[in-house]
Formats: sequence, C-alpha cells, structure tokens
Amino acid sequence: MFGFVDGRFIGNAGLRPEKSTGWEAGIDQDFLEGRVTVSATYFDSELEGEIFTTFPPPTFVATPGNRDTVSTQEGVEVALAAQLGRAFTLNAAYSHIDSEENGTTEVRRPENIASAALTWTAPRDAASATLVVRHNGEALDDAFIDPSFVPVRVVLDDYTLVNFNARVKLTETISAFGRIDNLLDERYEQVFSFVSPGRSAVIGIEARF
Repeated sequence: MFGFVDGRFIGNAGLRPEKSTGWEAGIDQDFLEGRVTVSATYFDSELEGEIFTTFPPPTFVATPGNRDTVSTQEGVEVALAAQLGRAFTLNAAYSHIDSEENGTTEVRRPENIASAALTWTAPRDAASATLVVRHNGEALDDAFIDPSFVPVRVVLDDYTLVNFNARVKLTETISAFGRIDNLLDERYEQVFSFVSPGRSAVIGIEARF
C-alpha cells in the first residue's frame, strides 16, 4: 500500500481488502459397510474488489488497484475414498469449475482438475508409500507479448504430474523418508512463459521427541 521503487512501483494507500462471499451444499454416502465413501459438493462464490496490478498513464508505473467487476466461481466436486483390503487406500477427486470475471473466463483457472492417491501401509504402521497423480486441464492466461502492452489471451496446455513419497519407521521416534516430485519430469506452465520445476527428490531423517 505504501511501497515505492523509483520508476518501477508506486503504492496505493487507498487499496481496499478483497471481499468474498459464497455457499456450498454437498452429500456423503457410505458403501460396503463404510469401506467406500462417495461425496458430491456444489459450490458458488463471488469475489469483489479483486486486487490486481495496473499501469496507469502517463508514467505506466506499476501500482495495485481494486477491480470494479465481480469475479464468480461455481462448480461441482466429486470425491471417492476407499479402503482396498488391509494395506491399501485410494482417494480420488474431480472438480469442474466455471470461473468468470465480468462475463469473461478467468485466467489461470482450469475448468477441470482431477487427482488420485494410492497409499500402501505396512502392519503396525512400520512403513508407508503413496503414489499421487494430479491432472490440471488447460487454462487461459494473459500474455504481454504485443508491443502495445495490451494483453493477449493464450492457452496454457493441460498437464499431469506424478509424485511419490515413502516413509520407514526406524525406531519409535525416528523415521526415514523420501519424496520425488514430478516423477515423469513433465514440462508444464502454470503461468505463461514461466516453466515450472522438473523432477526433484528429497530424502531425510525425522525425529520426534
């Protein structure tokens, strides 16, 4: 609100907080004596006074402002939680979201999002491993590639990420863990022209006292 970087950024002391209102309704249903749970939820929300960066003339120096338009999001989410025998559990979800601002599709808001996680757990919780698959459908973004600095709408491709993590209990208080993110080294963009990280791995020891 009060920041200043000469020639690059000017704060806006009159900036207002964003305001969001919404509601949702859902239902859960158990099957197979509680080993499987299916749920469905409908949601609807509105965002007023969204904060964005503007470049007003004549200097075109960046400054934050509040939009006069209303941003809306509505959609449905379905989810599944299942116990597969004694060692495996499955959790899956799918969301369809319609996001608009002033009648125009919002940027960086994919209509379709899905995920699934399969977890194996050893007896007495001695070890566990989880394989996670996440899918983001294609989305729109604003690209400032025109010399006039008028934003151009571009499409961000859909992508699917696979992550894996595991944990082994060494003692009652010490565990070893490992995680691989983006296991298949997927190349994708969440923001136009910014390539997201490739495959990464982490290993470590955790102690609890």
